Formats: sequence, structure tokens, C-alpha cells
Amino acid sequence: MIKRILFSTIICLFAFLNSNANFIDSSYFSHLKAYEWQPISDVEKVLQHEKAKELTKRTLDQSKLADKHYVDGVKKMKSKEYNAAIKEFKAAMKRYKRAKLSDNALNFIRVNMALSYAHTGNKQDIVAAKRYLDLVTSKIYSDENWNYNIAIAKNKVGDQLEATKILNTIIKKNNGNFQAYVTLASIYRDSGNEDDAEKIVEKMLKAENKLNQQKKKNIQAKNTRSSKTKKVKKKKAVVNPRGKKPDVTNLKVSLKDDPLQFDKIEKIDDRSMIQVQAGIADYNDGLNALKDKNYKAAQKKLKDAEKKLKRGKIAEDGLNFSRANLAITMLASGEKRGVGQAKRYLMNLTPRIYKDRDWAYNMAVAHYDFGSRSKGATQKDFLEKSVKLFKSTIQMDKLYLTAYQNLIFVYKAMGEDSKAMSTYKAYVKSRDKLLNSFSKDEQSKLGMGVPYVFRVRLGTYGKYDAPVELYDQDYLIIVPVNERETSYVAGMFYNLKDAQAYLKKMQKNGFRSASIAAFKDGEITEF
Repeated sequence: MIKRILFSTIICLFAFLNSNANFIDSSYFSHLKAYEWQPISDVEKVLQHEKAKELTKRTLDQSKLADKHYVDGVKKMKSKEYNAAIKEFKAAMKRYKRAKLSDNALNFIRVNMALSYAHTGNKQDIVAAKRYLDLVTSKIYSDENWNYNIAIAKNKVGDQLEATKILNTIIKKNNGNFQAYVTLASIYRDSGNEDDAEKIVEKMLKAENKLNQQKKKNIQAKNTRSSKTKKVKKKKAVVNPRGKKPDVTNLKVSLKDDPLQFDKIEKIDDRSMIQVQAGIADYNDGLNALKDKNYKAAQKKLKDAEKKLKRGKIAEDGLNFSRANLAITMLASGEKRGVGQAKRYLMNLTPRIYKDRDWAYNMAVAHYDFGSRSKGATQKDFLEKSVKLFKSTIQMDKLYLTAYQNLIFVYKAMGEDSKAMSTYKAYVKSRDKLLNSFSKDEQSKLGMGVPYVFRVRLGTYGKYDAPVELYDQDYLIIVPVNERETSYVAGMFYNLKDAQAYLKKMQKNGFRSASIAAFKDGEITEF
């Protein structure tokens, strides 16, 4: 009875987390979301089931033309433009049929067409999705990744029974496919079948425990071998993390926000709409000025924007963007009067803005900046709010390394050394997860969104002492440091192994101070 209560609790926790944050707190499946899937191309495999001697020039030419449309369709799928993807797939299918390809060769495009139709949101497209799934041959079921995507499509069109059969088959063949567990348990739960959902979660926990035990054995075996060869044990290095000071002058300006997104446009009268449109124009001008660090111009435009948007009677949630950016400009300018005004804008923000990772981070930095300039109770309140927002940022993106570094710094500034150390340990864990994400596909599966890119910093040189070899490197980035010096970054790798090999090569070539850095969205992430 106790065991059943325990696993019922796990199921409830599983349901809660998937409905809110979409993950379970586990090293193997904490990052996984129920029903998560990634479009697959495999365009290079389209002709693998065709007999080589039957590949005529017409077949090859038409297939080549079809491949382009097919690849473009997969790209549209990845950006969730499913109707546009269907258009490309239809164009590709015409070419593939002219090439007279077999049903086995058409499996890939048919599965992707089924997935696209199933995700358009139009009920009438479900019929088309089912039709393409019915045309898929058994050949594709031998591939685990395609098998999983077919299960997603089956579930989406209402065939939960077939979806669960496929997912159970995947787990049977590979008990380490935690994504299949998470999705299967959710299908059972959403269908009201709590008993089977409970069984799947129990299986998943057993599989995780098995992997942990194996990992433990491997570590013990490694340590045993190491102890035989090493006579002198090295002293453990004392770590005193300092973190990185939050910098309000170096924040990424968010250009994606629409102040009207919380309002129903049809309910805004003509008079108010005139004010709203003028306000949005000023808001965009203010963002451009802020991006250029022209704080005075940014303040004027953003203040004008807030006034006009208020006259337009838009929702308070929509005013967040102008107010938050005003707080940033005031603090970044460093003017004493502006710093005082920043407090008012920070206090007038609604909780809605903190649900976005980038805004939560930016406001964490802003609250720290104001708190660091304050005294007494005000300082305490703003620093605590800064801590809360940095934690929220990390909760939304556990691989956002800069947020960890900033939080460590703030804790140290507050005299919370033990919390700084705890955050540092979490930072190291997340950093290691990043460094061991060995491919773009694996990074995507981890929920990292835009993949991290590894580059190699080759050093900083003066105008006349830069080695000629610098300019022979691929993907060279030249960054002016000052009038006399320039920094150089080269290479572009989606896995650490390749970056390390390139680093070793550069060090042999004389770049002894070279080091690896990770970039995301064009911004450097220190590790």
C-alpha cells in the first residue's frame, strides 16, 4: 500500500511538473518535456531503398529537385510553420512521384507531412494526417527516432492505442530512451489511465537507477585503476567563487515585444489607436537608441511612448516593456536623478514580465544595480528581489551560465558565502552538461533552443604584431579592443571534442594563450 501511495505521488508530481514546467527533477529526464519531438530530415537516405541499377538520370534529376523542397519543408517544420512546410512537401512529392520512387523511399516525407498536417491546428487536416500515416511502410519502424515521431503523429490524430504500442516497443528495445517514457506516461495519464502511467514511471525510475548503478561501478573501477598507478594523492583545490558582477550597461535589448499583445485590438477605439500607434513608434525609436547606448535619446522616446500608450488605455502588462527599458536607461546612464526615477519604473512593473527568461534576467540585473546604489532597507529589498529573479531565470533555463555567475556575485556582496558556494556547484553541474552536449541535435533535445557554438579565442594583438597565420583561420572574428589592440576569435564547432582538437592545433602553432569560449545567440558565455 505504501509503495502504491509513493508512486501515485510521483505520478501527481509528474502531471504537475509537465503542466507547469514540463520536466521532472532527475539527471536523466529533468530536461525532457512530454510530447516533445524534433523534425527529422534524412534526405540523404531517400534513395537508399532503391536499386542502384534502376536509378535513371530522370530519377536522379527529379529526386534532386524534390530534395530541395523537402529540406525547405523540414526547415519550416523546425520553425513551426506547418502550413508552409506542407506547401514545400507537396512540391517535393510531385517531383518524387515523377522520379517513380518506391513507397519505402517516400516514408520520410509521408511521416513529415503527417506531422505537419497534425500540428496545423485545423481539424480538417487530421484526416490528411491519418491518410499519410496509413501509407507509411513497415521499413521505417526499424529506426527508433522515426518510430518516436510516428507515435507523436498517431497520438495527435487521436490514435492513442497505436501511439502507446509504438512507444512501448521503443522502450522494450532501448530502456534508456527516457523521452519515450515521459511521453508514454503522459498519454496514459491524459487518457485517464493512471495505473499504466504509474507503471511506466516506475519502469523509468528503475531504468534510471540501473544507469546510475552502472555509472557508479564504472567510476569505482576507474578509481581502483587510478589508485594503483598513483602513489601521491593530490590535494583538493580550495574554491572561492567570486562570480561575475551584473552589468546594466551590457544587457541585450529585447526587440521581440509587442506592447499590444495583451489587448484585443478590435476593442480599441480609433482615438485610442492613434495614441497607441504613435506610442509604439516612439517605443521602437527608444529601443534603437538604447541599443546604440544613446541613453538620453532613449529616455525621451521611451517616456513619450509610455505617455501615449497610457492615453491609448492599453493593458498594464503591455506598459511593462517601456517601463522596464526606461529603468535600464536610467540606471545605465549613471545620472543621480535618473537612478531615483528608475526605482519608480521598477516598482510599477507587473509580474507578467518576469515570466520571460530574458526579461527576468534583465530585471534581475536592474534590481541589483539599483540595490547596490542604495542603503538600509531599500538596498536589502532590491538585492533580495534581484536574487529571486536570477533564480527564476535559472529555473527557466538551467544552462544560462551568466545568470549563475551573477547570482554568485550578488550572494558574495550580501555576505551569503554558503549560498554563493551552493550556486557555484549548480553552475559547475550546468556548465559540465553544456560542455558534454556533443552535437547540435543533442543540444536541441536538451531544450537549449538555439545551439551553443564553441569558438577558440586566439589572443589579443597590436596593429603590427599579429601573426600572419591568424588570417588563414576559418570563421575568423576580429573584435577591436581599443585604438591599439584587436582580439581574434576563430573556428565554429557544435561539440567540445572538435573545439579541443582545434585548440590543441592552435597551441602547437604558437597561440599558447588560446582558450575555448561558448557562444549562444551571438553572445559569449563564460565557463
